[in-house]
Amino acid sequence: MRLGKKFFRETGYFLQEIARSKIILQAILVGLISGLLVVLFKVCINKLFALIQNFISQFDLIHKLYIFPIITTFGGLISGILVYKFAPETKGSGIPFVKMVMARMGNITRVRSIVVKFIAGVAGIGTGLSLGREGPSVQLGAGAGALVGKMFKMRGTDQGKLIASGAGSAIGATFNAPIAGTIFVLEELVNKFSASLLFPVLVATVTASSVARHFLGNNPSFTIPYITHDLSFEGISVCIILGIVAGFLGVAFAKVIYKNNELFEKMDVVPNWLKPAVAGFVIGVIGIYIPYVLGSGNLSVDLLLQHKLSLSIVLLVFVVKFFITPFCFGSGAVGGIFLPMLMLGSFLGYIVASVFNMFGFQVDVVVMSMIGMGAFLSAVARTPITAVVMVFEMTAGYTHILPIMLSSAIADLIAEKLNHRPIYSTLIVNQVKSPEAKSLSALFVKDYMKKDVVCFSPMMTIKEAQEEVKKYAYKTYPVKNDRNRLLGLITKADIEDAMFQGVDENIELNKLMNPSPITIEPNETLYIAYFRMHSNNAICLVVVDKNSKIKGIITREDINSAI
Repeated sequence: MRLGKKFFRETGYFLQEIARSKIILQAILVGLISGLLVVLFKVCINKLFALIQNFISQFDLIHKLYIFPIITTFGGLISGILVYKFAPETKGSGIPFVKMVMARMGNITRVRSIVVKFIAGVAGIGTGLSLGREGPSVQLGAGAGALVGKMFKMRGTDQGKLIASGAGSAIGATFNAPIAGTIFVLEELVNKFSASLLFPVLVATVTASSVARHFLGNNPSFTIPYITHDLSFEGISVCIILGIVAGFLGVAFAKVIYKNNELFEKMDVVPNWLKPAVAGFVIGVIGIYIPYVLGSGNLSVDLLLQHKLSLSIVLLVFVVKFFITPFCFGSGAVGGIFLPMLMLGSFLGYIVASVFNMFGFQVDVVVMSMIGMGAFLSAVARTPITAVVMVFEMTAGYTHILPIMLSSAIADLIAEKLNHRPIYSTLIVNQVKSPEAKSLSALFVKDYMKKDVVCFSPMMTIKEAQEEVKKYAYKTYPVKNDRNRLLGLITKADIEDAMFQGVDENIELNKLMNPSPITIEPNETLYIAYFRMHSNNAICLVVVDKNSKIKGIITREDINSAI
């Protein structure tokens, strides 16, 4: 009998190892394809951009005024026609769409999508649109993962692992930052830690990064001209100020993006396929006079780090880039905002450091430029861990990880206090939707929420709350003040865990509740509610009006019942 049990146990272990080996091979294949796609994508963009710049340099200013806008307009036109005529799901960044796919609200297995994303991205970014290649790269990598999953007839969660692996490997290969690529998947795409997901993502990301290093070299994305010293006390003080400034400006940048999206949506006189051409023309005119705003911005960052730009130029470029990037992005052209955000953060760090140095401080502007990258990205994307790891991987600035962490954390905190939601989750609203998503977009929270909500007082004790919970079958309970305004949220599990752990039964709920529950307004669609839950890994949303007064609760079950 013992021999039989041992046999079956060892057989189970063996089968597990075989299954694990299969996912290893699949992840390696995803990493190889994703890495090759990202390398080819980057090379094509850089070659086209360099070719155009060399061609334009032969003409005087008068002729440039005619020729360059024509080129950028044509690039935007190609991007628009390809996207809107052949694969609408490829518009914009690509990260929001991959988030949709991870939530099983989109299809990414079409080869056409990969081809269109690639060519349209090269056409737009390569001709000078103020957009980055990282978003399209993520969709290319995720598409590679989906195709590998389809080839091996993977379904559901298993296919999702390969899609996530492709997305993470694309980030790793794009920035030569395999650790950041892995963390990006966990923090942004799935918003939770999963050991079963971590393994294939790591394998794919390392593979893709190795492919990129083989073809492009093992160099940091941004070149630091010298080894900088550790920050002094006054340097740390400036880091804190930089984090605060980055927090406010990061939120403002996100709002500018949303406004430009609305602007182009309301531009009914212009067909959708023509809108990227409009952006191309505008960036073409601006780029003649301010070439530093063209493209993703990595070349401008290199010039900044090498002290080849004056403060006045840096200020001008920052302001123009701050507004022209959302304009290009809102047009629907293929391209992301990740790299432009890093550029803006770098320039912001340089500006803040330079201002303080005018008043007698001795702050290293190069170090502050590095720190600004992480802080600005953290504020806009609300991914502080990814921001920190990515910056020190991209710059090899390992000695300055602590000030980068400090500034990024502060920027993220400011964004949270301003009620700024992660930009990629918010941009899902503007993404082309699947049939299921379209049906949810036509339904509203107010029609499916539970209106009979049991609320607790913040002064209620754990013991009193436990007695109340016994009367109801609810899992969550909003905590409100006397004016019916939301203060927090506590779950049945929170109360039971507190009692089990021996917490003082007289402790008040305001000490144990979640003070920042995820909320939604009644007039929002179920589509937004679905992704807000998914992005925050929440089991429910508290429905509140603009004055934070509680109107109801909506759960995943409520949304599923509407599909």
